[in-house]
Amino acid sequence: MSKKKKREDPGNYKRPGSGMKFFLLALAIAFFIIAVHQSITVGFQYSYWIFMLSLSLVFLHRYKSQHNGINKKNDK
Repeated sequence: MSKKKKREDPGNYKRPGSGMKFFLLALAIAFFIIAVHQSITVGFQYSYWIFMLSLSLVFLHRYKSQHNGINKKNDK
């Protein structure tokens, strides 16, 4: 019996690091929702640090996304 090599479907290809970027964005959204809830219940001054944590995760996500785009352009 001969074994056939499986060809990768280009439609199912995941970029390296895409899982980490998704996780960062999901965590940022979750922290933002928690911050809004805390802001309504106890006030903005006590939930400010959660807003800043959420914003820093969004910035990290954008940095990772742009960093991957620069590496792709340099590889060509």
